[in-house]
Amino acid sequence: MHIFEYLTIVLCSFCLITCGGKRQTEQRPDFESIPKVKPVILKVIPHDTTAFTQGLFFMGGALYESTGINGKSTIRILDTSGTVVESRNVPDVFAEGCAVLDGLLYQITWKEQVCITYTIPSLEVAGTLTYEGEGWGLTSDSRYLYMSDGTDVITVRNNRLEVLRSIPITMAGKPLININELELVGDKLYANVWFSDFIFEIDPAAGIVKRIIDCTEIVAKEAPQDQQNVLNGIAYDGKGQFYITGKNWKNMFVVAKM
Repeated sequence: MHIFEYLTIVLCSFCLITCGGKRQTEQRPDFESIPKVKPVILKVIPHDTTAFTQGLFFMGGALYESTGINGKSTIRILDTSGTVVESRNVPDVFAEGCAVLDGLLYQITWKEQVCITYTIPSLEVAGTLTYEGEGWGLTSDSRYLYMSDGTDVITVRNNRLEVLRSIPITMAGKPLININELELVGDKLYANVWFSDFIFEIDPAAGIVKRIIDCTEIVAKEAPQDQQNVLNGIAYDGKGQFYITGKNWKNMFVVAKM
């Protein structure tokens, strides 16, 4: 997921069409046995190409986006045309996923083991929390936070980021590693996987991949100029549309409910 580990990924690029990632030579699940669907693109809106998208969600008619890279991290609010209407720089950290719980916006960090909380919609810093390990993706079901760390395990956490339980994620009986940005919609958990052109629909109760959302056409339309600018960013508007983007992408794709 991160620029500093990019060379590792290049060495494993021959296996990216399955799940992508640095250890995929050890993990080759039966990809063809999982049902697949291609999203229907409804429209395309502009996306800030300086935004190294780490987290994305929709709330109250607006998109909330967390962007990464040390010295360039931000937390921001976008309208549905893709225009940034509010933004706050987040210095000294490599920001990662974001989600809302109990009226606060949570933004985790990659290796700093710090979560910053903000008031909404002012984006004023409300406080900080700490946790152990890396932070990658974050989402919420309005009661708990669901957090990924780049492994095959998603942790369910309370509003203090204390781990309540862990969910190992499998696809066709094999661990699904490099789980990244997350979006929970009802009883379905959607996940980006680092260096994959697919979104994985997971049953969070069982920890099993039930469907694969084939985003290869979206990636082809975007045509990223840098291999590190991967698919990453899933937001559901609650009305039947998903917003999908990637790191430093020029576009955000609005698709029908998958």
